[in-house]
Amino acid sequence: MIDDTTLIFRIAPLLLVAGTTLMATIVVVGNLTDPRSNLQYVERILSMDTTFRSPRLMWRAIRSPKLQRLAFGVIVLLETAVVVTGWIGTVILASNLRAGTDDWHDAKFWAALALVLALVVWFVAFEIGGNEWFASWQSDTWRAAEQTPRINLVTLAALILLAISN
Repeated sequence: MIDDTTLIFRIAPLLLVAGTTLMATIVVVGNLTDPRSNLQYVERILSMDTTFRSPRLMWRAIRSPKLQRLAFGVIVLLETAVVVTGWIGTVILASNLRAGTDDWHDAKFWAALALVLALVVWFVAFEIGGNEWFASWQSDTWRAAEQTPRINLVTLAALILLAISN
């Protein structure tokens, strides 16, 4: 039997995993119900058409509609993977809240995978890819990473709390 303090330190990462998964779910639903506006977002970032248009950076631009749609599809696929693994992880963690240390540790896999995938989407794809590689920080309209630092901090905090919980 676990004590109340241990339970609290298990509930915290559970709530953060569930919250991250809920956010990803809302994002995926938005991408599926209004793909045009979200595709337009990806197109504008990849084309770099609202950046400072420095000749030294514009070689990075992707103007091919096929490649832009492919990038959008990959993003939605990765976000969907966050959703699926996140809800599986949330359910497994919730069902193991009062389990012994070894069972709790084993229950972390899907939640940890979801959080790592979330970092791939919002840190690697948006922060590094969109904001830095495609220089969307230069755009007044199509900033790839306007909200991602906050998302990434919460995701990283969730991953750390999950890792250290026992």
